[in-house]
Amino acid sequence: MTESAQVLLVEDDEPLAGYIARHLSAHGFPTEVARSAEEAEARLDSGLRPALILLDINLPGETGWGLLRGRAYESAGRPPVVIVSATHVTSARLHEYRVAGYLPKPFAMDTLVEVVERCTAAPAPDPEHGGPDAH
Repeated sequence: MTESAQVLLVEDDEPLAGYIARHLSAHGFPTEVARSAEEAEARLDSGLRPALILLDINLPGETGWGLLRGRAYESAGRPPVVIVSATHVTSARLHEYRVAGYLPKPFAMDTLVEVVERCTAAPAPDPEHGGPDAH
């Protein structure tokens, strides 16, 4: 696990968002919550650079897909995104937006933590390109 990997949770269900944020923070992932795509865009525009975005699709105003098409997401370096939604999402749509994963609601909190750990883990060094095991 990458300690203190910042997570941006885009979720309009306030009680659920609070629960997820507290749970992830307790597991070493400080989590900011945005309750709309527009609020997430504003946070990214103001300099937030999360290691991972957990993104609901059905949001008030712009959808989660709109966030992924926007300039703010692009300027934030296109961090990995895991779709967390009760809406069924096709593999074609996931591929189109190049998301890191899809976690359908409802989900177990242990599963969520595992997904966040996997998506924020530092890649293993490549021994052929100067990693610690290189000869």
